Amino acid sequence: MALMYLVDDIFNVIGEFTIPSSSTSRAPTRCISVTSQANLLILHPDILLTATALSNAPQCRRKPLLSSLVRSTSDTTPALVWGSMLHEVMQKCLEQQRWDDSFIDRCINEAVSAGLPELVKIGINEEIARVEVRDRAAGLKVFAGKYLGPEPKVCACSLTKCVLN
Repeated sequence: MALMYLVDDIFNVIGEFTIPSSSTSRAPTRCISVTSQANLLILHPDILLTATALSNAPQCRRKPLLSSLVRSTSDTTPALVWGSMLHEVMQKCLEQQRWDDSFIDRCINEAVSAGLPELVKIGINEEIARVEVRDRAAGLKVFAGKYLGPEPKVCACSLTKCVLN
């Protein structure tokens, strides 16, 4: 298979170089053979492709590279989007030690705005996302009231005693 590349392409060759005995120039030409058994040719070394991605190369030489550059939308699911947004809201509440409704709503709005690319992938608009994350965040105040505070809560102490005994 011949190597096809453009003038500005960057590539690295790793392996054993040899100087052919027929080389007569002042600066000898070094040669290398790249095969499936020996040596490596790395085109565009800033992009790493897995062996699995390369297994598609016989059908289309460009597919592994294009697949790494253009992310698939199939790996984005609604559950992943809601979980990421809810995680962001909880993280901000924990950092600020604030669990009031107005702060939680502000965090939800920020998380939804930051997650617009993911919302587009799953076909959901911002208002529906806000309602969904707000519904899922309903338990945050309950969690904070039950487990967080300046001193251990009674239920946390009894749980600790239970585990230790």
